Amino acid sequence: MPLGDRAFDLLAVLAAAGGEAVAADTLMAQVWPGVTVTPGNLRVQVRALRRALGDAAVQNVPGVGYRLALSLTGAETGADALLADTLLGREAELERLRLLLSRSRLVTIVGPGGVGKTSLALAGSQQMQALRAVHVELAPVAQADLLPVVTAASMSLRLTGPDVKGAVLRALAERPTLLLLDNAEHLLDEVAGFAEELLGQCPNLHILLTSREPLGLTGEQLLHLCPLECPPEGEEKAVAIRTYPAVRLVLREHGRAGWPPPPDGQMPALARLCRHLDGLPLALLLLAAWMRDCPVTEVERVLSGRFQDLPLPAGAGSRHDNLHHMLRWSVEALSAEECLLLGRLTVFAGSWPVEAAAAVCGAAPLTPASVPGLVAGLVARSLVAGPIQTRQKGLRLLETIRDHVIARDPGLVAREGLRPLLCRWLSAHLRQHMQVVWLSGFNAPGLNADVADIRAMLNWAFSGGDVLAGQELVLDSYRHWNQSGPFAEIADFLTRAWSLCGPDTPPVIRAMLGLLLHGEGVPLRLPLHADRPRYAAEELDSAVAALRGDDVPPVWAIDGLMSAGFIRRYTGDQRACLALWEEAVAIAERYGVASDIVRHRSLLGWLRAELGEMEQARADFARALTQAEHHGLPRNLTLLRMADAEFNDNQIDRAIELTQQALTSGEPMPPTMHQTLLANLASYLLLRGRVMEAMRHAHDALTIMIKVDYTHAQPWALERGALLALTLGRQELALRLGVVAQRILRAGTIRRAAAEREIHARLSAGLPGLDSAADAGLPVGEALTALRGFYEELLSGPDAA
Repeated sequence: MPLGDRAFDLLAVLAAAGGEAVAADTLMAQVWPGVTVTPGNLRVQVRALRRALGDAAVQNVPGVGYRLALSLTGAETGADALLADTLLGREAELERLRLLLSRSRLVTIVGPGGVGKTSLALAGSQQMQALRAVHVELAPVAQADLLPVVTAASMSLRLTGPDVKGAVLRALAERPTLLLLDNAEHLLDEVAGFAEELLGQCPNLHILLTSREPLGLTGEQLLHLCPLECPPEGEEKAVAIRTYPAVRLVLREHGRAGWPPPPDGQMPALARLCRHLDGLPLALLLLAAWMRDCPVTEVERVLSGRFQDLPLPAGAGSRHDNLHHMLRWSVEALSAEECLLLGRLTVFAGSWPVEAAAAVCGAAPLTPASVPGLVAGLVARSLVAGPIQTRQKGLRLLETIRDHVIARDPGLVAREGLRPLLCRWLSAHLRQHMQVVWLSGFNAPGLNADVADIRAMLNWAFSGGDVLAGQELVLDSYRHWNQSGPFAEIADFLTRAWSLCGPDTPPVIRAMLGLLLHGEGVPLRLPLHADRPRYAAEELDSAVAALRGDDVPPVWAIDGLMSAGFIRRYTGDQRACLALWEEAVAIAERYGVASDIVRHRSLLGWLRAELGEMEQARADFARALTQAEHHGLPRNLTLLRMADAEFNDNQIDRAIELTQQALTSGEPMPPTMHQTLLANLASYLLLRGRVMEAMRHAHDALTIMIKVDYTHAQPWALERGALLALTLGRQELALRLGVVAQRILRAGTIRRAAAEREIHARLSAGLPGLDSAADAGLPVGEALTALRGFYEELLSGPDAA
């Protein structure tokens, strides 16, 4: 390997010390005899050695100097040792490789560059102890006719004639051998022919290859190597983040260089960096090196969009000096059509199905019919990742590859007008998926569109790309977002879409946005809720009229009318609310929207119970349950609302029974419903005097509420917690929590229902000065933290049982 004269002299001095530390003064005297140099010169040469041999090769010994940490004996080269040492989180893959090698003579480890194929191959070859292992590094081999030569060199054959291939064949036939042909993708056809000939003439030979695509030979067994698992988006807990293999690799390499572990506060930024680098071990090694010079958050800021240009770790066995060159080599080997399609696919920020690629990227000179075959070729070359590589459904470009392809031609996506095409495809797909959900409910197949693509297209549209397309997309996507979260993000997009309404905005678009934001379109408390009285007086009637047009999508009409009903309820007109909800249910029944019939028929029953019409309420609930059973839909939402209605009729034990039935049904439910069921059960139990049971459920509900940022439930959680605190003699805490709840309720037009009214009545009776108490301005987040601490203190105490 290339090494400067001074670096070589330093290596010789350190090697002669037999692994012991050598003082800095001694090193300077022997490496620069008769020359006066500064410690900075020594540090420069130490860095040169580390670049060549790996960061762990030369260790600092505080107060002394440096020591050589590499073994001077053994069959492995420095590069082999380094690669084998990077194996982490690959226990399952290693066992899979062992099984494949035990039953096949030809195994290929396939995966994108930097995923750790060589590391796994080296570890696997070490496990096959009955076979002699020969490692042939093909990365630097540019000429196919050198394959026998480099194989002979790797076997240390003494050649006595010109027939190199014959000598290799004779040597391989002498004893059982595992031949590792490493980095074979650039000579794929030639390696395939060479491997086939060797296997045909050497019955005791096993061949293990690493490549970005398979050889395609009969009997070839494939092991698709995935990137290391990264923390999922939204994971913020440092303890959890540190458990993921991608993070563990970074932290291990960081620690081996003698640096202290990053603090917990930097873990979310490290998780984002690991995701951006796709969990590729080679990229994670360079990230670990950069973390030694500045905090993780600063690395994230400085390196944003520049990962391709960072140097690869020295001695990592790559024939390229940075990620950019490694990726460029792969891309430049493509055909013109494959290269064009790869560039077009960068319009997708997340995963996508083949039909989306054909619809969005199939314009001339390509055709929609040609796209699937081209995609298959890109998957075979590990440039497009499938479910095997990403552990997720759909296809996608790894972020490192996507960033590299965008950098090659930054204007391609805009020049070819791909974003409007993707916007239209997403809206059409979301509407089509909603029609399936109408009939199948929770049994419907999952959405093929990725929230990452919806997010990217909305940002583009609302930043001047195509406002109307963005407004339609946000209205087509908010239902899906409400199921999966994050709620604050869809609320922000709806608000941006509303703010961009103008004279040319179609009336139904403006109507839907206004109704969702002023009503209950998102399960959050929103600033526009405080504007409900004005909106109800000035805009509500015209918005409802716009929903009654013939060309309005049924789901828009249903959701718009339901939100309009909530606005009427919050502004004091229960009967008008009931009429709007009945109209929405009639539309759902007209179009056969089974899931909406069940949801909204049960809501009609809940409102009738509020109005004291229990007989009609029970009839609505019975119809909702019949529809749910007929269509195989979940019943837990109907049971939740039935329990609330029974509480209104003073049937508290029946309310408890129904809520427990919903919680233990095993039916799927979004986190907001799970939270509401737990919270309601806590309220019923508390009002029944079963305090510790109530506290356990209240704690679980609070945990979910905080995790998914379900702000709509905050005032009820605080008032319930305040009454629990008051019941247990914590009057000061009860008053603090109650005051914060009052502040939230005054900030918007919100109405208490069922158990919430009774809890407030008891709280006000126990704290006579609650309504007039001074508000100390305690932030809502701090109040919730105090409440959680109160719960955990009592639930972990000796009286918890």
